[in-house]
Amino acid sequence: MLFSKPDFLKSPLEHFRGNIEQIFDTNVQIFREKSVKKGLPFVYTLVIQEQQQPLLTSISYGASFAIAPEQKNKVELLLQMETDDMAWAHVIGYLANHLRGDCPFHEGEIIRFGQMISQESKLNSFVVCKPFKEELQNSIQDSRKSSSVHLMQLLPIYEEEVLSIAKYGLNGFIDRLQDKKTDPKRKPI
Repeated sequence: MLFSKPDFLKSPLEHFRGNIEQIFDTNVQIFREKSVKKGLPFVYTLVIQEQQQPLLTSISYGASFAIAPEQKNKVELLLQMETDDMAWAHVIGYLANHLRGDCPFHEGEIIRFGQMISQESKLNSFVVCKPFKEELQNSIQDSRKSSSVHLMQLLPIYEEEVLSIAKYGLNGFIDRLQDKKTDPKRKPI
């Protein structure tokens, strides 16, 4: 018989992880990163590598511990790429760690990374958008007592695509990407 920890003994991270594992119906790897902001706890990166397709999903846990002044909800970051390169997974924890409390992660916001994220791709910036998967657009509980956490997807872009986003609008830009949204080797629009 397999025993599990009672619900009341689980940490918020364990609740969050359990809910993510339930949504994706798979186990999650967790990586921990020491906080760069004094007084804030660690940032965790939850990584899912789907076996049936080469899709790497990375979700932060820790950005929601520091809310920017103009931020309405507790937000965590999500990134999905068709790759095996773990650099894509770890960039989520890095961005959550360095931008929490300063960046509200509003839809349409541009995050300039300033360098290539991975050796396989020249993508070097992100635009914040709603998650592409409908089940990820709902809020996720991270404990029994706290308010829920909203996921915001980071869509990797080329620096020069900032002008395309301004020209077509965020939804128009995403529509032009079609099924290439998660392709790290896609061509610029």
